[in-house]
Amino acid sequence: MINNHFTIVIPAYNCQEWIEKNLKSALSQEYDNFDVMYVNDASTDQTGKMADNLFEDWFAKPERGILSIVHNTENVRALENLISCISAAQRGSIIVALDGDDWLINKNVLNKLNEVYQNPNVWITAGSYIENVGGRVVRPEMPENFWNNNIRHQHWTLSHLRTFRKELFEKIEMEDMIDRKDGEIYKFTWDRVIMYPMVEMAGQKHFRDIQDIMYVYNRTNPIAVDKAHREDQLRIEIELKQKTPYTRLESLI
Repeated sequence: MINNHFTIVIPAYNCQEWIEKNLKSALSQEYDNFDVMYVNDASTDQTGKMADNLFEDWFAKPERGILSIVHNTENVRALENLISCISAAQRGSIIVALDGDDWLINKNVLNKLNEVYQNPNVWITAGSYIENVGGRVVRPEMPENFWNNNIRHQHWTLSHLRTFRKELFEKIEMEDMIDRKDGEIYKFTWDRVIMYPMVEMAGQKHFRDIQDIMYVYNRTNPIAVDKAHREDQLRIEIELKQKTPYTRLESLI
């Protein structure tokens, strides 16, 4: 069996209430070929200090891979942090995107993902999650016509856990990650910004939906984008739907 390399990328802002669940869910994966990149995005609470403390015991365990933590002096939001971390990830790595206020369901997530990525034709996945309040489960739903039409106009279903090959992400044009409003990297709605073009390039042949629950989605964070920045979120969604879809790729080379 191929022992794929994974890079778990965690952008976090003011996540002190959930950081222990979040980081421990990543660091305790029972898999031996992964890195963790944690970005404290200029938090104003104890997120940074707590992250340093949680990482300290793991630096003595090199078999777990590279564990890195960055403390930003300026809050740049999730997408810019993702771009930086993915750029720094090793070639051939599979990126696992984990929000700083959420957590992985158990210690076997990377093992399950490794099974999926045994197939070299798999470039990207979207998955299933459970909400931490109420226990609602959300899974990908692809109707028969999903791949025949513009996926940007379909019901949004490309959700947690999101994973993808580094080389696929690098095919996204930088201009498509820039907000027309201010000319800067999108501050919100990073999931649609990157998933639309990558899924379009991958197409049905290179995409897999994962029905197993691998992710816990935190519905209690008062500064979540859909609560604190809903107007911007909706504006960006409309802007992204108007963009020209990417062409399907046959190869990542």
